[in-house]
Parts: sequence; structure tokens; C-alpha cells
Amino acid sequence: MSTMPDDLLEKLRACDAHITTTSPQQGSVLHVRIAMSELKQAAVVLRDAGMYPVFMTVVHADPHCALVYQFAASDRNMRVLLATTARADGSAPSLTPLFPGMQWHEREARDMFGIVFEGHPDMRPLLMCEEDRDLYPLRKGPQRLKTLEQLKSAERASADGKSP
Repeated sequence: MSTMPDDLLEKLRACDAHITTTSPQQGSVLHVRIAMSELKQAAVVLRDAGMYPVFMTVVHADPHCALVYQFAASDRNMRVLLATTARADGSAPSLTPLFPGMQWHEREARDMFGIVFEGHPDMRPLLMCEEDRDLYPLRKGPQRLKTLEQLKSAERASADGKSP
């Protein structure tokens, strides 16, 4: 079973990160919650540790969208889930300059949720046609939105075998 290197934990804590770890049978998973202002710095720390982004997803919650990135390393059995919240205006810094493969993930998040990634080299629609540029199909209506805390408590209840 893999464990997280202490130097990686130290560098992420320097990004003002809230960190929890889990150690499933297949390797270690590090859950890192950071402020939006520290996203690029934390991504640089992970890149310098030999990690790369596997995917990025968005969770539409009240009041802002949460961005979740999963990083992996090819030389060790370890994953990092890096989570932050988009700014109130729906913007976030782009990780494409650090990881060119993030270009498609960020364009998809823009198409589906309206997140604008600052510093992205090409924010043309990826999935939506140009005339539907301002239609965000994965945004929830106000009556269906839950806070991140409500989503987390439902997840904990589900893990404990209770219905939320």
C-alpha cells in the first residue's frame, strides 16, 4: 500500500490546504481542499511531484460551483483529489498553461456550467454550438440546488448505509 510522501503534504499545506487522506487497498488517496487563489500553486506542487491531471469535474452547488480535479502519478499508486470553489462571477484560473491536456476539460466545463477559465488559450465552445453559447445544460435550477454541506452529509449518510 502506498503512502503520501511527507514533502508533498508539506508543500500542499504551504498552499493553505485542508487535507484528509484515505488508504484504500489499491493505494493512497489524498483529499485536498484549497482556496481558489491557491489553485495554480497547488497544481504546480503536484506537477513538480510527477503528478498529472486525470480529469476535472464541476459540481453545481449553492452558492457557487465546486471544481474537482483528480491527479495521478504513473510511478506510484497514489491519487490526489484537489477541490476548490469557482469565484462568485463563475471564473477560475486555467490550468491549461501548466497541463495542455486540461484544455478540453476546461472547455467542456465552460459549455456545461458557464465556468470561464482565465488564461485559457481557446475558450471556443467544445460541445455546444455557437448559437447556444449561453445555454448551460448541467446547471441546476434554483429550487434543486443544494449546498456543498448538504451534499457532503448525504454522501456520509450513504456511506454509513443510511438514506439521506
